Amino acid sequence: MFIAVDGIDGSGKSTLVRGIAAILAPLHPLTTKEPTDTSFWGRRLRASAKEGRLPRTTEIKYFHKDRLHHIATVIRPALERGQIVITDRYLDSTLAFQADSVDEADRLYETCIGTEILRPDITMILRCSVSQGRQRIQRRDKGAASTFESDEAQRRAKEIYETRFGSHYRFIDASGTEDDTLRQAVAILKEHCGARRDILEHLEQRL
Repeated sequence: MFIAVDGIDGSGKSTLVRGIAAILAPLHPLTTKEPTDTSFWGRRLRASAKEGRLPRTTEIKYFHKDRLHHIATVIRPALERGQIVITDRYLDSTLAFQADSVDEADRLYETCIGTEILRPDITMILRCSVSQGRQRIQRRDKGAASTFESDEAQRRAKEIYETRFGSHYRFIDASGTEDDTLRQAVAILKEHCGARRDILEHLEQRL
């Protein structure tokens, strides 16, 4: 099973990834994130969040190359071994933060998705207000925000996230406590795990 967790900054993605991984720990899930720190493109993107944004076309290119590397070297091999993979950010982050509008996000989706991009079984989009996300970031980072975290960028990203559609998307109200968010995620996973009794066993213990 391949799970992606996405949403605006401060929505609680990393916390939820850790929570899901803790519940499924006996199954040894693999947690990962984008941009990665294992490719040139991912490392450059990580640095740009603090040092200054790259040109938009360069960012899109680097995110795409880093994602292909991530799929080939981390995600697909783990899935082939039978592991559950949970990624903190994936394709939808690129759509939300590199597009200037919903229409552009749709066009970008058409160029980024295809046989070379592995679609998650479930993409969880976390919902919270921009102001709440900012407050969480400030508490977490003691006021130091990256260049991706302006309110304008977050509002645009939130609008784009809201337009994503498809059978693998599930939206979660992340405005409450961490436990509230985790409970919703567990319920979603329980719906999707089907015949995976090994997964169900651990999820049912949590509900």
